[in-house]
Amino acid sequence: MKRLLWVFAWIAVAFWSLFAWGAYGLLDFFGGVAARNADIVTGHPESVEWLSWALMTLRGLGLGAIVFVWGLVSLLILAVPAVLGLFLGGSRREQYRDEWRGPQGDPRTSGSFPPASGQPPVRRLERR
Repeated sequence: MKRLLWVFAWIAVAFWSLFAWGAYGLLDFFGGVAARNADIVTGHPESVEWLSWALMTLRGLGLGAIVFVWGLVSLLILAVPAVLGLFLGGSRREQYRDEWRGPQGDPRTSGSFPPASGQPPVRRLERR
């Protein structure tokens, strides 16, 4: 179940990344076009230079904001299966981790190994 949650989370991050990449590309393209064509708004050279600088600054801030929001939302998406995994408890692999090794005993102690209490239990292999 936890593996399925992680698969869905990574798929969601992939779709979110495509959306953020598209927004980044659109802002980069239209911000660059607006900054290059600042002379359409006014004919005064100093105003054109100031407006072009302001539009390029806004474009840069917007691109940085898109990257920041992309990273934050990606971390939040990946936090969902991590938190749900805590509530779902340990996996079967963790519960039966040491069971296949048999009884844990101190080899320095006297006695037969494995214990002579009878036949060891038959272990069944499970497919996951």
